[in-house]
Formats: sequence, C-alpha cells, structure tokens
Amino acid sequence: MLKPITDLPDNVLGIEASGKVTAEDYQTVLIPELEAKLLKIKKVRLLYVLADTFEGFTSAAAWQDAKVGLTHFTQFDRIAVVTDVDWIRNSVKVFGFAMPGEVQVFAIDNLHQAREWVSEPASTGDLGFEFLEDQSILILQPHGELNAADFQRIAGEIDPHIANVGDLKGVIIEAEHFPGWDNFSALVAHFRFIKNHRNNVKRLAVVSDDKVMAALPLIAKCFLVQESRHFPITKKTEALAWVGQA
Repeated sequence: MLKPITDLPDNVLGIEASGKVTAEDYQTVLIPELEAKLLKIKKVRLLYVLADTFEGFTSAAAWQDAKVGLTHFTQFDRIAVVTDVDWIRNSVKVFGFAMPGEVQVFAIDNLHQAREWVSEPASTGDLGFEFLEDQSILILQPHGELNAADFQRIAGEIDPHIANVGDLKGVIIEAEHFPGWDNFSALVAHFRFIKNHRNNVKRLAVVSDDKVMAALPLIAKCFLVQESRHFPITKKTEALAWVGQA
C-alpha cells in the first residue's frame, strides 16, 4: 500500500510504501497527490520511502510507476528514494543519472537525512546573473560548475519578461574560463534551457580571455543565435553596447 507522508514543505510530495504495492495504490494515492501539487507549482520534489515491511510491486503497479515517471519526467526537481532493498537501490543508482532533476538513494536508517536533503532550499548555485530588464539584456557570470537549479532561477526571471515584453536583445556571458557542469542533470537542464530560449535571443556576446570560451561564438552562430561575438575581458562595456544595438 501507499500512504502520504505529512509534515513536509509544500513543494515536497512524501510517499511511504509498505506491503504489496498495487496499481490501485498509484491511482488513488500517488497520482492524485502528485497532480494536486502540480496544480500549484511547476516542479515537485519526491520523498519515496520503501518501509521495512515493503514486499514489492505488482506488475500493474510497476507499469503505473513507469507511466508516472514518463508523464512527469521533467517535473521532478529532486527525488530521494529511501530503501534497504538492494535491487531498488542499484536500479536508482544506474538509471537516476538520466533524470533531469537530482536523485539520491538513502538507507532506511538515514530517513532523517533524506527528509532534510529533499526539503532544503534550492541552491543559489555558482551562476551569478544580472537581468537588465529595461534594456532586455541578460548578463551571466559563472563562478563554478553549473547545476540544474541555475537554469531554473534564470528562466524564472526572464520568462515573464519574454512573455509580456518580447525577446531579449541579447545575452552576455562573462567568464574567466569554461565552468563545466556539476552533474548530468545540470547538462540536461542547460540543453533544455537553450532549446526553450534559442528563438528569444538576438545577440550573444562572450566576454573572456579563455580560449575555449572565445570559440563559443562560432558554435553559437551555427546553432543558437544569428549574431555572436567574442570580446576580451577588458571590453565588457563594448560588448554591452554591441548587444544593446540589436
């Protein structure tokens, strides 16, 4: 059976599985609880606890579990699976990397740690940004490896502007070196962000003395924006002026 776990933040769905889990459990407990959350927020976190008394899934329940995962694939921000069942722990570790959000596995004895992790505030990340809303220009300043939450924060800032005002004149990336990604979910989030916004940016300026970053405008011209230029780190003012002319 499945039952909700209470005393969690509004953006966290807690579910405890015990005994034999059936398709009806998914249809009457997990799916309604999940859909109720998604009516209020775009992304949800999941705390899924498989208790010591957990006996397994029926085949129909396993199918329901897969359907929930596929239907709401991009809507899970963070998933904490708490179990001592080896095959489930190993499966999550093997396939969890493919999830757009963060996934961690915890032992039953570490339930408190799992609750804390799935409930903690979103990281501010190492991607600083400044949105010059009156000029429709976004300035990105990465200081470390990028994570998935970085792109959620930026989208939350610029998407209302794009919807109400229109496209951005441009994006300026100011960086000493190419930052890389914290994990696979960050890479997926980055590509999704580019896909969703590639038609909403007129110009891209890369301000950096790094050779890898200097090559980015050439790639951007082929796949991302119509106009893209590289500027030395000392020429940020010129980069801002060029983007502003779009």
